[in-house]
Order: sequence, then structure tokens, then C-alpha cells
Amino acid sequence: MPIPVKHFYMIRHGETIANSQQIMAGSLDSPLTDKGREQAKSAQKVLKQLTKKPKAIIHSHLSRARDTAYILNEVLDLPVFENPDLAEIDAGKWEGKPYDVCRAMLTGWETPPEGESFEHFCNRLISGKTYSLSNYETPVVIVSHGGVFRGLGKIYGLNVPGIFKNCHLYEFTPALSSNSENEANEAKEDEKEEIKELKNQKRHNEKTYKHIFPWEVWS
Repeated sequence: MPIPVKHFYMIRHGETIANSQQIMAGSLDSPLTDKGREQAKSAQKVLKQLTKKPKAIIHSHLSRARDTAYILNEVLDLPVFENPDLAEIDAGKWEGKPYDVCRAMLTGWETPPEGESFEHFCNRLISGKTYSLSNYETPVVIVSHGGVFRGLGKIYGLNVPGIFKNCHLYEFTPALSSNSENEANEAKEDEKEEIKELKNQKRHNEKTYKHIFPWEVWS
């Protein structure tokens, strides 16, 4: 089942205790540090400047994503929803271990011992993202985890970084190829206006990873 190609934002949670100690948290509930809370506060400035305002915030059930989401929402005042399918991968016996121990998972796709396989993880992400983009008015802000970014890359066969910056906002807009008119004609009715609007929208950021996803990615 493909992920709906709709406009959305995604951001990793702020720094956690596990991040500061460079250990794998995975499904463990590692709380934000003071620095992590400040990172989320700083990201508020970016959110306030967005041309296309988000309509809802969706976060995983882990406190680091939830707390980041509520800090971000101080300047947005949006409905907030929780979706456990957007949680970090269960890293099994590598949870609580230094990054060096689990490097094969961070730079490759090795299943952690007694942990969640990447196949299961990616299927879970497809479910979580499909629900989030199908059941709420878009664009939404998804507040999740570094592994979720990596998993999205794996779903589309991409070589993505092992670690993503905390509280760095990424914007995903449907990639408009030379066949944009055909794509718009074939799109579902509720997607046509969004595709048309995004096609005509002047981009404000020159940094893009064009056509590696069904989205163009801006940061």
C-alpha cells in the first residue's frame, strides 16, 4: 500500500538523555534534556514563518516526541494526535548500548538482535503515515524519530544518513515531474487542488533532494 503523496512536514524530537550520551534509545522512553527543550523552542520560530500553515500535529507515543510536539504547538495551537506506528524502531538488545555497538543498524539495515526487523518497521511506518495523511487535513506536522526518517528512505530504496539532526524541520511536497498534468488528472479528487497549488507555488529554498521520494524534500 503506497503512502499518500500529500504535503506534510516532519521533524525529529529534541535532544534526549540517550542522545546526549550517544546511546541507542529505540523503544526506550528517554526524556528530553534541557537542551532538547530549547531546540524545540527554537524550532517554533521556523514554524511561525511557514507560508503553508500546518493543520494538525501527530506524534509517536514516546515522551520525547510527545513533549516536543506540545512545545512546538505553543505557537501553533493545533489539534494534536498520537500514533504509536510512528515510533522509533525497537532496537532489541542494542537499546541502551553506545552507537558504536549498533553501527550496523545506523549505517545499514541489519536487524538488531531480538529487535524489530526493518521489514516490520517499514510496514508499520507505511501504516502510520498513511493514516496520518489520510485522516487529517494536510499539511500535518509529524513529530517522530531519526529512525523514522531512515525508514522512509528505505521504503523508497534510498541511501539516507544514519543520524538526523534534532528538531530540524523538513518539508515534503509532492514531486511534480514533467508529467504533472497527467498526475493531477489521475489524482484523487481531494488531492487535485493541492497538486495544482504546489505546482504554481514559487519555492523559497534552493536546497532540495528532487525526485528521490514521490516528494521533493526541503529543509
